[in-house]
Amino acid sequence: MEIKQAHQHFQSGGEAYAHYRPTYPATLAEALAALSPAQQLAVDVGCGTGQLSVLLANHFDQVIATDVSADQLSHATAHPKVVYRQEAAETISVEDNSADLIVAAQAAHWFDLERFYDEVRRIARPGAVLALVSYSVPYLEGTANTCFQQFYWQQTTPFWPAERQHVETGYTKLPFPFETIPTPELAIHRKWNIDELMGYIKTWSASRQAIAAGEQQIFDELQHELAVFWGDPNQRRPITWPINLRLGHVR
Repeated sequence: MEIKQAHQHFQSGGEAYAHYRPTYPATLAEALAALSPAQQLAVDVGCGTGQLSVLLANHFDQVIATDVSADQLSHATAHPKVVYRQEAAETISVEDNSADLIVAAQAAHWFDLERFYDEVRRIARPGAVLALVSYSVPYLEGTANTCFQQFYWQQTTPFWPAERQHVETGYTKLPFPFETIPTPELAIHRKWNIDELMGYIKTWSASRQAIAAGEQQIFDELQHELAVFWGDPNQRRPITWPINLRLGHVR
């Protein structure tokens, strides 16, 4: 992730991110590996705490995972086949014509895309795959979903950076000058209690901005409203995040 004023929050919060953010399904890494021309090297750009990096390591000989945030990387999951590097998406320390897969998960909307794409073309082997991955606004089971959606689309809207719109539209409005590959339908499925859901919500950049602006009460109110629909707050209820993919061959 490139360092810009709009997303300095990624320079901290790595512990909460590692603990509360939903992890990707193994089927995502499997699908990306199957599409790649070989399974020697995958490069995970804007890797955060390495959630996808370690899944890719089950399918590739080596994974190079990069992020600008030292705090995020300090909470990354160690794996013998994953090498973590602190660097920007626009200056990737990977050799020319060496990567079979380049992936950016929940990160590409922060990049200087023109410079990032130049790096992708440089490091990609012929026929390599570029994957821009994002997951949409989650939905909850039952009547609690109405409360949650109102909170997201109404109360947090003023606090989201402008780049968030690309996540909400599944990256469909980002320029993508590559030969498109059909995308599989994938989703993240979890069962969480209220505390786990609230922990996740507070990792949002909008939540950090709202709390900094003195709006802690909107989170207290949300938790109270959710409890009305939830029943036992320790009960685990299904939550689903649709996964959106922009896939392309790098020629």
